[in-house]
Amino acid sequence: MSSCRQSFGYNRISDFDFLGFRKSPGMVHSANTLGRFIADLMQKQKHNNSSLAQLAGVSESAVRNLLKVGIDPRAKDPDAHTLRKVADALGVDPLKVFRLAGYIPSGAEIISVRAEYLGVLFDQLAPEKQDAILSLYEALSTTSPAKGSIQSMRQASSDALAGIDLALPGMLRLTANQLIVDYNMTEPQDVSRIEPNAAALNTVWEKVPDDTRERIKALIQHKLSLSYDPTMVDENWRR
Repeated sequence: MSSCRQSFGYNRISDFDFLGFRKSPGMVHSANTLGRFIADLMQKQKHNNSSLAQLAGVSESAVRNLLKVGIDPRAKDPDAHTLRKVADALGVDPLKVFRLAGYIPSGAEIISVRAEYLGVLFDQLAPEKQDAILSLYEALSTTSPAKGSIQSMRQASSDALAGIDLALPGMLRLTANQLIVDYNMTEPQDVSRIEPNAAALNTVWEKVPDDTRERIKALIQHKLSLSYDPTMVDENWRR
């Protein structure tokens, strides 16, 4: 199950640095497995298995298993609810924990905090100022696809999805979440109920490319088979 979890996810600005720690001067962390990440935090906060389990409201065996994830191949895939509880107890952004556990992506698919912050500022600008920024991006773009996407955005500024590839990971997640809610899906096989005219963001399901539809369906099945509720990471995901 761990290998199939290495896709799809969520991202947001928070009071944490890009590694998932609460911001504080001089804090550096290099743990690249969930087990080492949790162990380092426990050491910094002077927790043992028992004290963390009590604080998080989970069993000691669950804590022991978390400490093995990414280190011992016999470790069980951690439960999403346990991950959220332990993240909250340790005061760490749950996004970091979910990434290390393989629930959501890491690496190139995750934008930087600066990029997301600039995106928020962009949305607050007047339309003519947004167009001015897009024109600068268009001028600086070095590839034809990028220029074409930006030109589409400028020509259809009222269409939030103009120029955006629906196959991007973020768009796949948004579409999957929308369909799960619209069809009140609870089981992986519920993907078969998606109708050709179903709304898929600003288009309809039958117009979504075949390979993209298959990726969205796979994501929906994966989430439902894991009993993975996105609200455990982002409470506003339905909005």
